[in-house]
Amino acid sequence: MALEIERRFLVRKDVRHLCRNGVRMVQGYLPSDGVSTVRVRIAEDRATLTIKSLKRGACRDEVEHPLDLDFARQLLLHGCEGRVIEKTRYRHCQDGLCWEIDVFDGENSGLVIAEVELETPDQTVPLPDWIGAEVTTLRAYGNSALSRAPIRRWSAAAA
Repeated sequence: MALEIERRFLVRKDVRHLCRNGVRMVQGYLPSDGVSTVRVRIAEDRATLTIKSLKRGACRDEVEHPLDLDFARQLLLHGCEGRVIEKTRYRHCQDGLCWEIDVFDGENSGLVIAEVELETPDQTVPLPDWIGAEVTTLRAYGNSALSRAPIRRWSAAAA
């Protein structure tokens, strides 16, 4: 089991011009026990099943396994109960770090989140000028939460 250490931030301005080709992703979340999340992801012609433990700050355990593409499609269709997000992921390396920038579509259209994986939880992260507020510990911005409560519903819920 690998330890994932990442920080997540909102993106303040369009940075796609900094990035090369994006990878289209569709990912869904299977019902779980609330202690972990179980994700099915299709990115281009590759499918994976990922199990992540509950976050402890910027850290969590993660296990990933390849899936048959047709089986993954069936899981997304029949197992995720509508908890699906769509996004395009771009990569941008700056100051020795590789940022993954997710531009969301569908019910989360307009949301752009950048995440950076770290070697240690206390690693210094030089923040580019396009980085906005940190959302690492805000559950509502996690992909699993966004699949259940997309941002398009946030303003309606507040009204």
